[in-house]
Amino acid sequence: MKRSIFPILLLMVLAAFPLNAQKKFTAEKLEKCDPYMKLQGGYGYLVQKTPKADVWWAEGCYKVMKDTPVARRKGGTVKLTTAQNEYESFIVVINPKQELKNLKVEVGGLPQDIESTVRKTEYVNVVYNSDSFGFPGLWPDPLPLYDAPADAPAGENTSFWITLKTPAGHGKSSYKGNVTLTADGGWRVNVPVSVKVRDFTLPTRPSVNADMGLWFWQVEAYENLKTEEQKQTAYDNYMQAFKDYRIQVRDPFYRTPVKYTVSPTDWSGGCYDSKYVKKGKYSYKLTDKATTANTEGRYSRNLIPVNSDHAYKVAAWVRSDTIVYSHILVDSYDADKKIIPFRRAFQWVDTGKDWAEYFVDLPLLDPRTKYLQIRIFGAGAYRNGDETGTTWWDDVRLIDQATGENLFPEGDYEVDPESITIDVDFTDFAKAVKKYYSDDSFRYFTIPIAGIGSVNFDSSYLGHLGGFEQGTPEYEMLMGKSLRKLQAGLKELGMLDKAYVYWGDEPNPPAYPVLYDTHRLLKKYAPGIKTFMTEMSTWRGHACDSLDISDCTDISCVSWDCYENHDIVKRYQVPGKEAWNYLCCGTKYPYFSNFIDHNAIDMRIWLWASYQFGFKGVLIWSSTSWNSPTVSAPGTLQNQWEDPYCFGSNHQLIQRLLATGDGTLFYPHNRHPNEDKTTAYTGYPIPCVRLEILRDGIEDFEYLTMLEERIPRMSASDAAKARKLLVLPEEAYKDDSIDDPEAYTIQDPQILIQRREQIAELIDKYR
Repeated sequence: MKRSIFPILLLMVLAAFPLNAQKKFTAEKLEKCDPYMKLQGGYGYLVQKTPKADVWWAEGCYKVMKDTPVARRKGGTVKLTTAQNEYESFIVVINPKQELKNLKVEVGGLPQDIESTVRKTEYVNVVYNSDSFGFPGLWPDPLPLYDAPADAPAGENTSFWITLKTPAGHGKSSYKGNVTLTADGGWRVNVPVSVKVRDFTLPTRPSVNADMGLWFWQVEAYENLKTEEQKQTAYDNYMQAFKDYRIQVRDPFYRTPVKYTVSPTDWSGGCYDSKYVKKGKYSYKLTDKATTANTEGRYSRNLIPVNSDHAYKVAAWVRSDTIVYSHILVDSYDADKKIIPFRRAFQWVDTGKDWAEYFVDLPLLDPRTKYLQIRIFGAGAYRNGDETGTTWWDDVRLIDQATGENLFPEGDYEVDPESITIDVDFTDFAKAVKKYYSDDSFRYFTIPIAGIGSVNFDSSYLGHLGGFEQGTPEYEMLMGKSLRKLQAGLKELGMLDKAYVYWGDEPNPPAYPVLYDTHRLLKKYAPGIKTFMTEMSTWRGHACDSLDISDCTDISCVSWDCYENHDIVKRYQVPGKEAWNYLCCGTKYPYFSNFIDHNAIDMRIWLWASYQFGFKGVLIWSSTSWNSPTVSAPGTLQNQWEDPYCFGSNHQLIQRLLATGDGTLFYPHNRHPNEDKTTAYTGYPIPCVRLEILRDGIEDFEYLTMLEERIPRMSASDAAKARKLLVLPEEAYKDDSIDDPEAYTIQDPQILIQRREQIAELIDKYR
């Protein structure tokens, strides 16, 4: 139905409010975030002061601002300790007093088996900070490869993120190398590097599942990937990057999915229904919930041959639970099956609870007409789609008035569910298994299920399979067929223990019946596939216990900021169950977050806290959510290099700034996506500072796991020391489930660095 324009105008007026309001709100609280480490007297180690530039370094757990003061503490040698099969990073910072031309950075002198990577720290302009903790300004985040000399401007820091990878099998040792900095005019500084390699090896497969979404369709759009070869090359590079950063791609089979074929499928758009029937066993139910689109019942063979010399009549029985306005449309097509414009016939349908028959008379067809198409709708065929409602259709006929013959017998909607077949094809999927799972780096993946519904925080809908809706015996029978084949195929490929079903997001309580029924079906017909759901432990006043779904999910993943307490984790510490947690736009101060304008340590302390409370996995909803299509101008792409924000929308009218960097852990190579529409970028993805630090946290989780496993073999004194190391001290981290605005206190990474060294010593001792 038509709506008053006043609310729309009001929403448009309010659209700009959140940004301005947030800027005003945060201006009063700029001092909470301290990337400069002022309370600690700064950070880093001075390498050398020269007439042209000062050089210093720091561990890879800081965000070096452009105006961070040069380190005063002496320590010209980069000193690192590492396990085997571990990445260790450090930052080299140049602060030129005059511009350095053609600055080169070279890593040398290392053993042959050591991999080194040099990335330049780049900055994004945070105009509107994410919460009351951060502040506006230029923040370090993108880390593109530094593979060609560039100029370093005077009066600000130019920093480089350097990573060393010591492979498995390297053996306990110490080695030395150097970072050589040179620029035009003979400027040269050598930064010595000393690395101590521990006598233990981190496993290839992480103990914690760090689940990240990869929205590859956005990669395709930004990087101008047109050919299949371009797409596959870029995709393979993303798969390698996920492995390198020890994170799990949620759907590694995006390009090679399991393929479902359901046949026959004479009708689509609605479902067969036996509750309301005019004739036979089934009618056809069409539900239209959207105010911006129409729901149409589509017949697969579409066009019905006719004789243009004959008169025809379309007849249909229709009903609804409430008054719904809809249409029957009849379009004419020529011998080439092209529509004949301006020859449409239609009939208004004004339905009620009683079945009523409607007709469209076609006494005279256009002589060009060789085919007719009958179109039926859930609630109207209006172009703007603003009508909503549900209608049932039955005994739809196209009657040749010359012969009395019904040319459209398929309009009776009679179908034999037992005759419907479901084929599950693993051909492409199996090839990708060999390609991406050969080294067992990835722990889990989500598997799409044909015909499954959805439960989300703002909407939910029942599943549909083979034309039948969830809740009917026919749907369950068909879902059983499909799930049994899916489980058998996964088991044959050795992938059953890695598969989980992630089919909704933060469902609200009204959606719980759909959630429980779907998980019942999954467990009944494919018990080997894990059920998964993100959930909010508090939702619109509901208490945590009233929202607990641990009785129907194998893996439950709750937003960290939603915890009233962490007791829910205990309910998942039983065989076959796991508890994960996730960060998103809602995890604002005093919680740690994945925001650009928060301290570097956030992404690392997340993993320490997760281990401490017994979580087996962490999740971020996306790593490449570069564009917010519902709020972007038509035909434009949001530029993350200039606009590093995650936006939300409300009915496509109100723009809401959610957070900086949320949903983005990689940056596109294409820095001008609205200007460069032709260059295909297929290279290794560009990571960010937050992703580098997240990997360190994942490796810290491994240290903690290995330490706890060794406790039974330790002496009493060492075991007591180990147990103490497994729990973060209060000066580092307080339980932020309590109502304490200062609960999350850690800002100084040195607390974790020192603790990690103590843990490593004990692991080495009891290897």
